[in-house]
Amino acid sequence: MIPSIAPHEWRRFLWAAVAGAIIFIFTQIGPIAGDQLFSSSTPKVISKSEAAQTAEAFVKKQFHEAAVSSHTIYQTDSLANGYFSKEDLLKTYEDKYDAKFPTDTFQVNLDLEDGSKAIVYVHMTSGSVTGWHWLGAAPTDNGKLMQTAAKAFAITKGFRSEELKSLYINDDGDVVLHPTGYKLGDATLELVIGVGLIDDKAVITRYKPAFQAPASYITYVDGQKDIGSILSVVSLAYMCFISLVLSIIYAILYRRHTTFKRGVFISLVFIVFYIYNNLNVLDGIMASLGEQIRSDSEMNATIIITVVLLIPVGLAVYFALVAGDGMWRSQKRPLWPGFRERGYGEHVWRSVGLSYLFAAVILGCQAIIMIAMEFLAGSWATSDATQSPYNTNMLWLMPMMAWCAAISEEAIFRLFGIALFKKWFKNTFIATLIPTTMWALGHVGYPIFPFYTRIVELVILGTVFCLIFLKYGFITAVFTHAILDSLLMGFDLIGVGGAVNITAAIIYAVLPIIVAWTIKYWHNRRYLRA
Repeated sequence: MIPSIAPHEWRRFLWAAVAGAIIFIFTQIGPIAGDQLFSSSTPKVISKSEAAQTAEAFVKKQFHEAAVSSHTIYQTDSLANGYFSKEDLLKTYEDKYDAKFPTDTFQVNLDLEDGSKAIVYVHMTSGSVTGWHWLGAAPTDNGKLMQTAAKAFAITKGFRSEELKSLYINDDGDVVLHPTGYKLGDATLELVIGVGLIDDKAVITRYKPAFQAPASYITYVDGQKDIGSILSVVSLAYMCFISLVLSIIYAILYRRHTTFKRGVFISLVFIVFYIYNNLNVLDGIMASLGEQIRSDSEMNATIIITVVLLIPVGLAVYFALVAGDGMWRSQKRPLWPGFRERGYGEHVWRSVGLSYLFAAVILGCQAIIMIAMEFLAGSWATSDATQSPYNTNMLWLMPMMAWCAAISEEAIFRLFGIALFKKWFKNTFIATLIPTTMWALGHVGYPIFPFYTRIVELVILGTVFCLIFLKYGFITAVFTHAILDSLLMGFDLIGVGGAVNITAAIIYAVLPIIVAWTIKYWHNRRYLRA
């Protein structure tokens, strides 16, 4: 029997959805839109091609070398951004220091005609060069020459001589200065200046100004990341053992209640988009390496490894679908109805209607949880170049990851996970709590601190997804998950701007309706007329 969704079931959740949407808009969208609307001079982010042109012109003028190739990625100082966010100093920083010492830049990696490489940092809105590192000059061990040249150069950048008394040479052979008077909270400005030789003359090969978060903050964040890494391994182990090994075993054990044809198409769709989306964010991997430039062969190896490692994920999704379907059907609860079953088309259509309401409710709950965590635990977020829209090659395809997450996570943690633990423990609460907690642990890598912020958030929201799944079935849970993530990613697209991105955001927002209507039309045409 297909999970029952009454014709007017949506009425039960309408006002909760309206309330959730209002809360989300006023707490998350409203402040951002208000800042943009009432700001007298909201700067526009330059394109990556503009950043590359600026960098190429700079190295030609500064080092008299032409660029033969360039690649632009988004780079961010996550530590500084996180500290300023935690201490509520972001606005002060942006007003006072961002023009000369930005924490977010375009990093342009260049290959030059003489065979050397250069890295140029370009301000994302003004388009000015804010730092660079050229690997084309001979090194020097003349400490006095280096310090004299570095100090003289700092003065040309607007620093006064009396501000530059604190200087030393670091382990990389660069001069480090801490100008006095440049402080925000407990963060202080640091200038890293490299000095090399060209024809026995000193040349500035590196200039990197950046605010350094206090040591206590850095130590705390490192500790939080270490805990997050351990918890992520726990979640990964769950996926590798429970989701792949045990799902294969239970798919075989419950094969008479299902068919191995189930899930083939949806798994193939998932793995294709999942692989492409991971390849689509390779710039994020490059950004995480900082100034370590990888060769083409190394990047190709990274691509191959990425594809190979994602194949087991696709297999885990497939067997979770088969095993989960078989286990629920053995209990006379087909929570994932099949296309050939009576009422399937109508079930899908009513599911998508409910799912938009559930997504609105969850958005509101999420906003309330994050506000509560900020108030109770002092939670804060920072930037992450690996997850930034600016490091997505084809940004308009990014929301396809919403469908990948919806399919895989609902299959592994809900359809199969709940069925498995319910069989083991004979208790629905425990059966939902264990996979929900494992699901939450898999998200601790997001740049939100303390690490348990996302665990609290996702255990609560994951429980909501479990209730949706148990009451209205797998399809409703997938639609809800896909709509929720599509809307959140769509807001990112709109934030970046551009006609293509905004259009894509709108299309992804209504795509579940199109998918559901198509399925309903196809099913009715094939079976109701038969």
